[in-house]
Amino acid sequence: MSEPYAARFELVEWEEEAPGVRAKPVEVDGARWALVEYEAGAGRPEWCSTPHCGFVLEGALRYEFEDGREPLALVAGQGFLLPASPPHRGRNHGAETARLFVADDPV
Repeated sequence: MSEPYAARFELVEWEEEAPGVRAKPVEVDGARWALVEYEAGAGRPEWCSTPHCGFVLEGALRYEFEDGREPLALVAGQGFLLPASPPHRGRNHGAETARLFVADDPV
C-alpha cells in the first residue's frame, strides 16, 4: 500500500453470509477486511481454510476446528489469528450479538 487509506465501512451495505451471520466487506490492497456480526446462536455451517486475523469488538465467539482440537474461545477485547489449516468455523454461543473486525490474508 503506497497511500494512506480509510476503510469506509459506514458506506457499505450488510451482506448475509449465513443465517444470522452478516458482513460489511471492503477490499484493501487485495485483502478482504470486514465488520462481521454473529447473532446469538448463529454460526457458519461450512469449514473455512482462508487465513484470518481479527479483533472481537463486542460479545463472544468460538472458533471450532475440523480436526477436533480444542475450540478457540474469544471475548470482546481479544485479537485472534486463524491459519489456513486446520479449517475453522465461527459460532456465537452467547446471548448477545458478537461483532468482529476480520482481515483475510490475501494469499
